[in-house]
Amino acid sequence: MTQALYFKPSYERLKDRITAIAPALQVALYDEAGRFWLEGREVLLTELHPEYFWIHSDLFFSPLLHEYFRLMQHSASIKWLHTINTGLDKLPYLELVEQGVLITNNHAQAIAIAEFVFGQVLAYYQNVYDYRAKQQEKQWKHRAFREVHGTHWLVVGFGEIGQGIALRAKAFGATVTAVRRKQAAEALADRVVAQSQLLEVLPTADVVVLACASNSETRDLCNAHFLKAMKAGSVLVNIARGDLVVEAALKAALDKGKPEYAILDVFNHEPPAPDSWVWTHPRVSLTPHTSNAGSGMRTRSEANFLDNLARMVSGQPLHNRVVRSDIV
Repeated sequence: MTQALYFKPSYERLKDRITAIAPALQVALYDEAGRFWLEGREVLLTELHPEYFWIHSDLFFSPLLHEYFRLMQHSASIKWLHTINTGLDKLPYLELVEQGVLITNNHAQAIAIAEFVFGQVLAYYQNVYDYRAKQQEKQWKHRAFREVHGTHWLVVGFGEIGQGIALRAKAFGATVTAVRRKQAAEALADRVVAQSQLLEVLPTADVVVLACASNSETRDLCNAHFLKAMKAGSVLVNIARGDLVVEAALKAALDKGKPEYAILDVFNHEPPAPDSWVWTHPRVSLTPHTSNAGSGMRTRSEANFLDNLARMVSGQPLHNRVVRSDIV
């Protein structure tokens, strides 16, 4: 009998749906106290032989997350892990892949992140903070604002998140250049270029969005050369990983006014140190790694997991399979 080891709060919320999809699956539970349960009784880990594991938001924000990883790394029976994560560089996913574990990940965050990016750029272009300040001061003062229509967006990384950003930019009449490994044409992009061409296209981009994975090719990608090539008046958005950006180089560039503004949701150290310049710089919008926290994210994430569970038990190909090159 195939056995899964799921975090108790996540499983209990979806118990009926999991049972309907996989009635023959035996589910052992890992509770908030780190105890193991099988068929209503507490058991020892040595009594279990789980093949399926699942990381959802309940576990991801639990202090037991790292212990759950340790269990997987030392499991002789593990076959499949489905995870809520999109980025896979911060936790020991690579070790599991190299152990031969089948990993599928989650792209349910794409809608939330794309909306976040667009909301932040619109807020800056329209200077909504000034509108609010004038309202509080009871000032009735007409002024212009900047339009997205006619701008050029450079989206570095063109997976589900990058495509979601492009879809919204195109809807507003912007042109989009995608930077990705695969050089095939893409309906959502007016142009597709390789990372090696970045310095050629950066001077034409009004909005540059970092939406790529952190790996050996992209760490420190946004360095002094990258920033020097950016267009005057441009906006840099990072919703990917903090280590894509050389923060000292970004500060120097912002101090010079190019790029004009940076929208940063991720940082090398989270949270940044209290004395970090990012908290107070007038050309920075700082948010606490929250771009994925959309109201529909959990529902989409659970649907993603349940779909893959149905595929697994019926022998169909799984969606969002992770390979080594997705991480390194």
